Amino acid sequence: MFYLFSKIPLHGRYTFTASSPTQKPCLLRKFPFSLMSSEPISTNANQHSDVVSFLINSCGLSSKSALLVSNKVHFETPEKPTLVLGFLKNHGFSQTQISKIIEKFPRVLLCNPEKTLFPKFEFFRSLGFSSSDLAVIIYTSPELLKLGLKSKIVPNFKALEELLKSKDKAMAAIKRVPIIIYNNIEGTVATLRGHGVPDANIAMFIQRWPHLYRSSPDELNKTIEVVKKIGIHPMKAHFIIAIVALTANGKPLWEKKVNLYRSWGWSEEQVIAAFAKFPWCMVASEGKISALMDFFVNKMGWEASIVAERPFLFSYSLEKRFLPRASVIQFLLSKGLLEQKVPMVAGMFRCQDKVFKQRCLTSLKDEPELLKLYMDKLDVSLVTRIS
Repeated sequence: MFYLFSKIPLHGRYTFTASSPTQKPCLLRKFPFSLMSSEPISTNANQHSDVVSFLINSCGLSSKSALLVSNKVHFETPEKPTLVLGFLKNHGFSQTQISKIIEKFPRVLLCNPEKTLFPKFEFFRSLGFSSSDLAVIIYTSPELLKLGLKSKIVPNFKALEELLKSKDKAMAAIKRVPIIIYNNIEGTVATLRGHGVPDANIAMFIQRWPHLYRSSPDELNKTIEVVKKIGIHPMKAHFIIAIVALTANGKPLWEKKVNLYRSWGWSEEQVIAAFAKFPWCMVASEGKISALMDFFVNKMGWEASIVAERPFLFSYSLEKRFLPRASVIQFLLSKGLLEQKVPMVAGMFRCQDKVFKQRCLTSLKDEPELLKLYMDKLDVSLVTRIS
C-alpha cells in the first residue's frame, strides 16, 4: 500500500520591533533572561506593559487575550497600530470584528494601511464585494491580509473565476469559504487537469476542501499516482474523494483506520477494495467506523465481509439514517412484509427518505404504530438479527 506523508509547516512565534533594516538579530534573545542585563529587561517589561494596555484599551481585548497577543506582536509606539484601527473602523468593521481579527492575526497591527491594506480592499471592492462582505470575509479569515496582492490574491481569483466560468460564482465561493483564496489554485487546477480530472470535479475539490490543497504540485502528483494504482479512474468523482482521504488522513491515521477495519474481520485486501469502490469509508472518523461496524455486525448480525462489500454504508449517519429505519425494518420483518435477505435490507437503508416512506410508511396505512416507531427511533437492540 502506498501512503502519503503530509508536510505540515511549523510556525514559530513572531516578534516585531522597530529596529533599523541593517540591524542584526540580537543573539542574547536566544538565551535565558537571567543572562541579560537588568536594564534591557526593565525597558522590555515596560514596553510589554504598554502593548498590553493598548490591546485592552484601544483594541477591546480582554486581559487574558491581550497577554497572549502581546507575546506575538511588539511595537515601541502605538502610531501604526492606531492607524490600522482607524482604517478598519472607516471600512465598516465593528469593534467586535476588529478585536477578533487582532486575536487571530496580531500582525495586522503592524501593517501599513496605505501600502498593504488599502490596495487589497480596493481590489476586492472593484470585483463587487461590499464593505460588509469584506468585513465578514476578513473577520473569518484575517490572515488573508498577509497574502501578496499580485503574487497570490489576484492570480488565485482569476484561476477560480476561470475554473467556475463566472466571476459571481468565484465571489460566492470566497464568501462561503474565504481560505479558498489562500492556496495555489492555478497550480492545483493544472495538475488535476493534467491527469484527466473533469473541471466539475476539480471545482468540487477546490470549494469543499480548500485546506487540503496547500501541498506542492509534486506532493499532489504523488497522491494522484497512488489513487491511480488503486484503480480509481480520474474521470470518476470518487477519484477526488480518494485524494481527500489520503491527504486528510496521512500515513499514521490511515494505518489506524486500516487496523480498525481489520479488528472487525476485514482483510487488508478488503480494505483497499472497499476504498476503491467507495473512498468515503476512509474519510469516516474512527468513532463512526466503530459505531457502524458494531451496528451491522453485533446488532444486525451481518458478517464483516458483507459490510466490506457495501462501503457506501459509511456515508450515512447511525443516528439519522440507520437507527430510525432499523425500527421500521424490524417491524416489517416481524410481519413477514420484508425478506430477511441482506441485499433487501441494505437497499432499504440506502434508498432516499422519500422512497423509504413510500415503500414502508404510506403503503401500510392500517399500521399506525409503524409511523410511531419510525418517529420515536426505537432502540436498535430491538432490531431482529438478520443472517
